[in-house]
Amino acid sequence: MKKVFGLLLILVIAGMVLSSGCMGGGGSKTSTQSSSTYSHSSTMETSTTSTTQTGATTSQTTTTSSSETTATSSTTTTETTTTSQTTTTSTATEEAYWEHPWEYAPVEVNGHEYRVVGYTVTYKVRPDTGEPLYEYRIQKSVKRTKIHVYGMDMTGNTVDLGEKEVYEYTTVVTPIKGEKLDDKLILRLWFTSEANDVFIYPWNLGWMAFINPYGGGNASFVGLEMEYKGESFKIISPAAYQQGLLPSMEGDSEWMEEINDDLTNLYMGWFAVVSLGLWSAWQDVNLLVPQSGTWSDGVHSWEWSTKPDGTVTFSGVRFKLVEGQWKYEGSDEEVTLKGDAKFSPYLFLPVEVNGYFTYRDSETGKMKTIYGYFKIEDLKLEKVG
Repeated sequence: MKKVFGLLLILVIAGMVLSSGCMGGGGSKTSTQSSSTYSHSSTMETSTTSTTQTGATTSQTTTTSSSETTATSSTTTTETTTTSQTTTTSTATEEAYWEHPWEYAPVEVNGHEYRVVGYTVTYKVRPDTGEPLYEYRIQKSVKRTKIHVYGMDMTGNTVDLGEKEVYEYTTVVTPIKGEKLDDKLILRLWFTSEANDVFIYPWNLGWMAFINPYGGGNASFVGLEMEYKGESFKIISPAAYQQGLLPSMEGDSEWMEEINDDLTNLYMGWFAVVSLGLWSAWQDVNLLVPQSGTWSDGVHSWEWSTKPDGTVTFSGVRFKLVEGQWKYEGSDEEVTLKGDAKFSPYLFLPVEVNGYFTYRDSETGKMKTIYGYFKIEDLKLEKVG
C-alpha cells in the first residue's frame, strides 16, 4: 500500500508540475494564421506556438461582346467592343474551438443543447513497459434519486435526517482482463448538487477526504456505496444537512484490499495519462482546419498537430471529429508525454485516446512508462428544453 501511494504521489506531483510549470507564466505564445485571403497574428502568454490554416479563394471571369454597325455612303464598318470583368470571392473557414476539455459542460450542436447523462468506454492501462495490458469496460451514469440519510452524534446515538433528494453518480467497472478484479464493481456516489469530476473519472482515491463531520472536503457529498461479489460497503455523511454529526457506515470494506491494484490502475491510467493539462492549449485553436504548432518556455517543449478526421454519431447526433497528436518533454522533472487522440470540439471528453506517460520512479531510480487508452463506445444525450 505504501508503495502504491508513493507512486501516486509522484504522479500527482508530476501533474502539478505540468499544470503549473508548463501552463503557467514565464513564456510567450505566438499564434499565426495565414491564407490567400487574410493574415492575422497575435501574441499570448505561456508558450510559443505556430499554426497554419488555409482558406479558399475563387476567381470568376465574365466576358461580354457587343457589335455596332455604322453605315456611310461608300463603306460599312463594324466595330466590336469586348468587356472583361473579374470577381473575387472568399469562402469563410468554418471554426470550432474545444472550449471545455475534461470539464463537464452542456453539448451544443447545430443550434441544439444537450446534456450528457451517461456513457460507456473501453479502457486499457499498462502500468509499465513489459507488464500486462489490463482492460476494463466502464459505464457512467447520473440521475436524480432519493436516499435515507443517517448520522451519529458524539455519544454514538443514531440521528435520522429523513429522505433526501440527491444526484446519484454510478460507475460500473467490468473487467475484460483485470489484475485481480474478476467481476463487476459498482460504485455509487451521492451529492446534493452536481459533481462533475465524479462523472468524468471512474475512481478517485481522494474520496475519503469527502467524509468530514464539519463539511470539509466536499460540502455537497452525502455518501457512497460499493458492491463487489455480493459484498458491499456504504457510508452516509450527514454533514451536507447538519454539521457536527459523524458519518454512518454499513458493511465491510476489507474486501477492497483484494482489488486495490485494479483501483490503482483505473486511477493511474485515467488521471495521470489521459487527462492532461496540456489539452487546454487547443481551446485557442480552430480545429476544423489542419494545424500544427510548438510549445516552449525554455525548459519544456511540446509539439502538437491537429486535422479534421470525419464524424461520429452518438444518440442520433453527429459530431465532427479531429485527430490530434502531441509530444511533451520536461527535462527538469524527467517527464515525457506523447500520444494521439480523436476528439470533437463539441464534447468535453475525447472520443479515443492513446497516451504514454514516462517518469523516473523515486524508489528504483528507473524510468517507467504508463500506457493508457480509452474509447467512447456509447454516449447518452438528453436534449435540453
